[in-house]
Amino acid sequence: MEIAFKSPRPTPNGLQATPEGLWVLDQGKENYVSLVSFGDGKVIREFQVPGLAGASGITVDADGILWINDTHNSMIVNCSAKDGKLLGKYWCPGAGRPFQHAGDPPAARSPLAPPPQQAATPSARTRVGPGHLALDASTGLSGEGGQGMEFRDGLLYYACLPSRRAYVLDPRTWRIHAMWPLPGNRAHGVGWEGDSLWIADTNWRALFRHDTKTGEILEKIQLTERDPLIHGATVHDGYLWYCDDVGVICNFKL
Repeated sequence: MEIAFKSPRPTPNGLQATPEGLWVLDQGKENYVSLVSFGDGKVIREFQVPGLAGASGITVDADGILWINDTHNSMIVNCSAKDGKLLGKYWCPGAGRPFQHAGDPPAARSPLAPPPQQAATPSARTRVGPGHLALDASTGLSGEGGQGMEFRDGLLYYACLPSRRAYVLDPRTWRIHAMWPLPGNRAHGVGWEGDSLWIADTNWRALFRHDTKTGEILEKIQLTERDPLIHGATVHDGYLWYCDDVGVICNFKL
């Protein structure tokens, strides 16, 4: 594992690899989304998405629309990948209050120094179709919503911390096509390797590779307590990229 570069904003919490570059979602109150170069982290473009709260996952669909898990608001939102204009808000299946099982690891903290504090932004309106909320909605359901996200073949794949499950969601009908249990209580970033899906668990400091048809764990990568903590994750050219929310972007070869 190595630190590739500093995040463009101090509290990154979601990543998505695309041919154009690496999308970095910041969970600070200014709600920045940045597209950066894989080579040096240089910003290609960035913008603010209004009204997010602790957002934790980001992906891009086949039409180039950004989807974001607005975690603390228990919503999923989508917006333009050009300027961040809000297009829709939706309630998040699986949202609720996190709980613990006997044997869960304690809450993990990054070994790196925390970033400085930040400040807030506004919101807007409109509602159409399955799952939709008004654009000025401030919450989807009580508790917490989803984390890392990926898009493939018309479906959203995301990890949901409170229900301790992964979901496969059709964004056109807002129906769940599949779901499976996850091994920990702090699921986070996700990334494709072939037809299997890596899902990080922050408290376990580990990544688990799942068969997306059965949910079976095929492989586990364990990081140490000295490594930057896993939050957002994605896969690009045989490397797993992840961010620690204290401001660094890391990678390692799979």
